[in-house]
Amino acid sequence: KVLLLNGSSNLKDVTYTALEEIAKTLQEEGIDTEIFQIGAEPLRDCIGCGGCRKGNGCVFRDDCVNEFVEKKEADGFVFGTPVYYAHPSGRIMSFLDRAFLQWLVA
Repeated sequence: KVLLLNGSSNLKDVTYTALEEIAKTLQEEGIDTEIFQIGAEPLRDCIGCGGCRKGNGCVFRDDCVNEFVEKKEADGFVFGTPVYYAHPSGRIMSFLDRAFLQWLVA
């Protein structure tokens, strides 16, 4: 299974359309896919508090990072993000910082 992360705050925008095309191609090859939307709510940055080391996920319960981390059984990931000023959006960077830290300490 491949998990595709839509890092845009717009549900059905260009980033989503690109991920749909990738998912369609993977499905034609018999690969299961799921598009995961991070949503439009504000995302907090990782503050390095170490709370995730206790095994209960990120201490911030205000977004979907913990839900994404629970899907770590995927065999592959595709990260989609709008590009502002020649780099990934700050939203997806904050999201991935928090998700990856949980995977490292698990």
